[in-house]
Amino acid sequence: MAPTTTYEVFYTVQAAAARDRLDDRQRIAFDKGIALLARDPFVEVSRPISSTGDDRTIRLTQNILVEYTVSRGRLLVFIVEVFNDKDVLITDV
Repeated sequence: MAPTTTYEVFYTVQAAAARDRLDDRQRIAFDKGIALLARDPFVEVSRPISSTGDDRTIRLTQNILVEYTVSRGRLLVFIVEVFNDKDVLITDV
């Protein structure tokens, strides 16, 4: 079996700060999602947000979205967005 390539993961200051604010349960799920992306940042459920396809977005969990870029064996997470049902303006849809 061929060795699996793992991308080295980096975070912007803002993304790292958002990651560090996650509670324990969210952080476990987040770390699991990032580990999966490090093995394959182009998974089917991720979506390109640039014309080259290297800048991507994915919902790691129902409430955590990340945007990242892939380049030269590196994965740079530049946005970590955490959604909370308390933040919803219109709840009856």
